[in-house]
Amino acid sequence: MLIRQATVNGTVADVRVGEVVEAIAAKLVPLPGEQVLEAEGGELLPGLHDHHMHLYASAAAHSSLDCHVGAVEPELGRQHLARRIAAYPGLGWIRGINYHEQQLGELDRWMLDDLCSHRPLRIQHRSGKVWVCNTLALSELGFDRGGNEDGVEIDAQGRLTGRVVRNDPLMAQRLQQIGESTDPDIGFLSRELARFGIVGVTDTSASNTLASADNFNRLHQQGVLLQRVEVMGADDLDVGYLKILLDEDRLPPLDRLVQRINRARNKGRNVAFHCVTHVELVFALAALDEAEPPTRGFDRVEHGAMVNDDMAQRLAQLAVPVITQPGFLYAKGDQYLQDLSAAEQDDLYRYRGLLDCGVSVVASSDGPYGPINPWQVVSSAVNRATSSGALVTPWEQVVPEEALAGYLTSSAELTMRRSFQELKAITVGKAADLCLLKGKWSDLRHNPEKVTVRATVIGGSVVFDSASG
Repeated sequence: MLIRQATVNGTVADVRVGEVVEAIAAKLVPLPGEQVLEAEGGELLPGLHDHHMHLYASAAAHSSLDCHVGAVEPELGRQHLARRIAAYPGLGWIRGINYHEQQLGELDRWMLDDLCSHRPLRIQHRSGKVWVCNTLALSELGFDRGGNEDGVEIDAQGRLTGRVVRNDPLMAQRLQQIGESTDPDIGFLSRELARFGIVGVTDTSASNTLASADNFNRLHQQGVLLQRVEVMGADDLDVGYLKILLDEDRLPPLDRLVQRINRARNKGRNVAFHCVTHVELVFALAALDEAEPPTRGFDRVEHGAMVNDDMAQRLAQLAVPVITQPGFLYAKGDQYLQDLSAAEQDDLYRYRGLLDCGVSVVASSDGPYGPINPWQVVSSAVNRATSSGALVTPWEQVVPEEALAGYLTSSAELTMRRSFQELKAITVGKAADLCLLKGKWSDLRHNPEKVTVRATVIGGSVVFDSASG
């Protein structure tokens, strides 16, 4: 394929690609039958990689009921949600996402029964860690028949509360047993990602197993999943990061966690810690101090939602990158400003301060819990503005190139501090995973949220072309 008249490495040129970039010149003559993509001066960048996303949850979110009701009192929020549930199409299961207790109050089965008792209803907390089921859903899933499944919450009277904590595999298993499909439209999501210029994804779901990795590979080979996918997950994986979920209110014994890390080390795996509180981060770093060091590569901290200077300096010493999500400031920032103290806000989803401490920081989406549009994420890192326009610690703002850099960096190089010019360079022999913008980056960088992708190329094949409609 010939990409004609693109802005490449600062000049306008033609680029010929197969599976790799084959030639770059001021003028290349199309070969007989060669596909030609007219760039019209648009910037040609390496394709973007989202280093923290949950593919299946992101795909499922498209057909789920959004339970975000805005900054209202809980009772009013429940009234808003009841109207949305009543209007939800169909007769069977309702899958809700994005609830937050500050908007709706703490949900349980009885509150959901008041909202909807005639259809099985399950709603996921915006963090992804808790599902809440109404009584009908509990019955259909068989939870009312007893058993001591991990994460299925019971109150002091021995009653099911409807809450299932940190056990998505159990929910999926029960849903499959009753014939309720848990397979969302991955193809639709993949096409959406391609529309944003994303050519690769790291699926960071802690429940990923060997079967999950095989399934992603199968979907990619079938052409359903366009992006290249790297997988982290559970202990039975032989490659990829071991994803360790840390919840401040239920931390594991430190010695057991260290043993778990060392078992992963014996497989040549590194670890990725879910850390959204200061205590979780302190605990993760304490475990790394006790565990065997990596034999190769590096460990990661996912989110890094609360990082003070002391922890930042420790992360820098360990060369542990933070895979963060500035998009949360846009999507949830108004709630953060309402809920968090000034001191907590100072440590919230930091960027500039971490870079200044020597920490490698990488922007990502955490889709579906944050916006999957990378250009919105970059904009959020640059502006640190909420959806209402309020600013969250503006001194943590970074320039657009610093925010975009993580999306242009490979997973193996997240700790390397490379210039933006080097990261965006297109060279002969480089993989033909490319993102063509409508316009030049130098003109678009001032408003990254308005960036429009002209075309996306993976392995030399066009997987998205805005000219095709």
